[in-house]
Amino acid sequence: MKVEQDLEEIKERLTQIEIKLEQKSASKRILKYMIIVFLSVFFLLFLIGIIQFVSA
Repeated sequence: MKVEQDLEEIKERLTQIEIKLEQKSASKRILKYMIIVFLSVFFLLFLIGIIQFVSA
């Protein structure tokens, strides 16, 4: 009986840990996409500035 109860507790803890890890990876993924978008816009504006400077 004690072993079964311990096993159930371990399963519940494992499930909770898996949920937390999924949430962390989702937030990291969102942060990564935000950084990529920001850098893309920055380099696009940077290239437009270089083109205008060279053409002037």
